Amino acid sequence: MEKIKYYGMIIAMLLAVLSFNSCSSDDNNEIPIDSYLKGKWYSYKAVVSANNQSVEVEVSKTNQYSQFYYEADFRDNNQVDMSYYNVENNTSTRWTTETDSYSVKGDVITIYDSKDAIDFFYSPKEKNMYMRFAGNVDGVGWTTIFIYFRK
Repeated sequence: MEKIKYYGMIIAMLLAVLSFNSCSSDDNNEIPIDSYLKGKWYSYKAVVSANNQSVEVEVSKTNQYSQFYYEADFRDNNQVDMSYYNVENNTSTRWTTETDSYSVKGDVITIYDSKDAIDFFYSPKEKNMYMRFAGNVDGVGWTTIFIYFRK
């Protein structure tokens, strides 16, 4: 009988120890895009790749890389105001703002304008997002450009 009590106590202690859960100490502080997206985002850098070389440049509304400067103001009802320099013949012509719609699927935000759909990829860990496109910059064809945004 003593052995049964002894083993019963051991089993009870094991069940008590094994039934406790602990929180992970490596909790990530990632903010889901749905709750973080609303507001104004600014482009702050661009990575331009051509001929197997990449160059990272800082962008602003007034420096020499202003053609890579964008503002995106995400609002309710899936509306976004996109502002940028309308560039023709590699010359900044005028500041343009257009209202477009957007959708969110996972960490991808797709903006639909009158001509195209552009995907933005959100990085919860770094709290930034980027868009990628290819085109012709300064006469160099098939240039890949990543433009990074933050709030």
